[in-house]
Amino acid sequence: MSLTSMLISWIVVFYMVTFADATTSCRTADGQYDVTVKYRGKRGTENPKSRVIAFYAFMSKPIMSPGIGHRLVFDVVKTNQGGGYNSHTGVFVCPRTGTYVFAWVVRLGSAYQSFELMVNNSVYGSTYLYNSKTRASVTGTVVAHVTEGESVYIRMHSSHKGTGVLNSNEHGRTTFSGWLLN
Repeated sequence: MSLTSMLISWIVVFYMVTFADATTSCRTADGQYDVTVKYRGKRGTENPKSRVIAFYAFMSKPIMSPGIGHRLVFDVVKTNQGGGYNSHTGVFVCPRTGTYVFAWVVRLGSAYQSFELMVNNSVYGSTYLYNSKTRASVTGTVVAHVTEGESVYIRMHSSHKGTGVLNSNEHGRTTFSGWLLN
């Protein structure tokens, strides 16, 4: 390696570490330097609007025979990137327009129930489970274009009166999740 090449490599590494906020650098087998850059642009600034939008929440306890149209509240939030999910209301308010995937899993005891995924008071998906055994679960998945500010939630079916307990405990959770595809 010539003295000029080595000097240029050191200048690049110095620039990356000093101005581009590099987090790591190491010398490669060919004598060059591999630098991982943490940020671009102004030092220490991040994009204020998160690019990742995703949430995952579950119910902390069972619900006994919820009524027709009852909105389900998933009160334990494990992920809420983008801040769209509200654990007090059970509603995801879309922080950015795009195509989203929503999934829900409901565990039932000996019961029959139907559930609906709602986007701004319109049914986008539904599931039904008739369970004559002691435990079972039903899962629904919807891909939908959702506009910023629209509401997405899970409710009991609007006209089907089911029976039985919605289970959620350490052996299996009743869950609601969603994430932005693009």
